[in-house]
Amino acid sequence: MNKRDQGRLSRVPAECPGYQSRAAARALTRYYNSWFAPLGLTAEQFSLLIGIEAGAQPTAAYLAAASGLDATTLSRNVQKLEIRRLVHAEGRGGRGGKRLSLTRSGHATLDKAVSRWTAAQRALSHRIGKDQVRATIRLMTALAAAARLTVPTGADRR
Repeated sequence: MNKRDQGRLSRVPAECPGYQSRAAARALTRYYNSWFAPLGLTAEQFSLLIGIEAGAQPTAAYLAAASGLDATTLSRNVQKLEIRRLVHAEGRGGRGGKRLSLTRSGHATLDKAVSRWTAAQRALSHRIGKDQVRATIRLMTALAAAARLTVPTGADRR
């Protein structure tokens, strides 16, 4: 690799929204995991509990598509929540899919988790400001929408 290439490559971390978003996502996942750890939850499992509660018995396939998770990762997390008796899955896989709902214990855990999430949000907002948090969310949403619209196909990938 020549010096010109090294210079160009060294700019990628600072200039690439994809690179920065992955780094931010990892940091935020660690941050929220630390807040949910006393409940035995991960940030991903919290999101799954939210999706199940908000979705009127959604299927696992629907939640995977809505959250951007691959079906295998989602299935693993659902199984962990089922073992803890926080989630109930009814039905089979396949076209109809398993319908997911929270158990009584799942509702209680979600209530505690939402309280911890609120405290985590407050702490994060205190560090960088509410306006900055809101602006970041708007920007991430816009970047995701733009990326979905501009995925290269065929000859565009060169």
